[in-house]
Amino acid sequence: ELVRIVAEADKSQTKLRPVGSALSPNGLALNGEGMLSMALLDNVVHVDQAKRQVTCQAGIRISELVEAIRPHGLTLQNYASIREQQVGGFTQVGAHGTGASIPPVDETVVSMKLVTPGEGVVTLSRDEDGSAFRLAKCGLGALGVLSEVTLQCVPAYRLVERTFVVPRSQLLAKDGKLHASLLNQYMHVRYMWIPFTDTVVVVGLNPEEEKETTATDSSSSSSSNSSMPMEERLVPLKHLLLRQPGARAADVDGRSFADLRDALLRRDPLNPEWVRKVNAAEAAFWARNEGVRRGWSDELLGFDCGGEQWVVEIAFPCGDSKVSDGGDLDVMRNLLAAIESSDNPVPAPAPIEQRWTSGSSAPMSPA
Repeated sequence: ELVRIVAEADKSQTKLRPVGSALSPNGLALNGEGMLSMALLDNVVHVDQAKRQVTCQAGIRISELVEAIRPHGLTLQNYASIREQQVGGFTQVGAHGTGASIPPVDETVVSMKLVTPGEGVVTLSRDEDGSAFRLAKCGLGALGVLSEVTLQCVPAYRLVERTFVVPRSQLLAKDGKLHASLLNQYMHVRYMWIPFTDTVVVVGLNPEEEKETTATDSSSSSSSNSSMPMEERLVPLKHLLLRQPGARAADVDGRSFADLRDALLRRDPLNPEWVRKVNAAEAAFWARNEGVRRGWSDELLGFDCGGEQWVVEIAFPCGDSKVSDGGDLDVMRNLLAAIESSDNPVPAPAPIEQRWTSGSSAPMSPA
């Protein structure tokens, strides 16, 4: 059916764009002439346990794929922040997690099938098709519709996640020592900068150094040692909301961190002074939220982004996997200076998230 649809679109000269889970609506997929949902092509075709590879259809969600390969003791090498993407979008747009030595997910593609307008079904592999394969593995849906893909997996592993706050002034110090140590200390690390405060939230993850466990172990769920109950961690956000005119206890009871932040920002989202207060409450929340979690890599690397977001991403080189050239921190110095300008401050809510990835061999990948 997919071959027929693509052929008919080609014959009628109708523009057709493949759509994944539509988690990040953008010009790649949204198209008034025609959009193609891959949701029903969602099967696992084959698991090669010896090669640690899985072949699946492009419409399967990452969350479903992970559960399918878990009994085989396998997992994906890396994850983006959410697990509801379809594999087609996950690979075709060069999704990434974070870790200076870990590449985007397109680097784990071993082979693929593309349904094309001119050549029908085209099979490309890493070992046999060179430049064509490298171009297509992160093809942005422009070279055909990805129908099937084989991914290189890794043995399932557990992680220890540490969440803590550091002063912005220390992280931006000219010697760069703290930044360098964090990038080298953790396999996965991300920063969440909170404008108008001196707070940067650091989330660092490393493999768990304990006796060997299996992916089907009963201890598969993540655990946390944070001692403060969540309701107490949320107090700064709740108190700020309750101090506002017309606020009631019912407005805060049972609400999550993301819900409270959204409720606060909706009150005056374009007022820099109000956003400053909301960000200060968020910084106080994260100071209370420091702690350690343990769990399988897919549980901890895929996290709840939280709340309503309008996301704009930029990517740029900043050194190699061992040493930053300082460009990553220069960007934040300049961006925060512009946001916090005394003459014309920008009402920028938190967080500004910063991640790292190693390079990709795909010409159309930002990495």
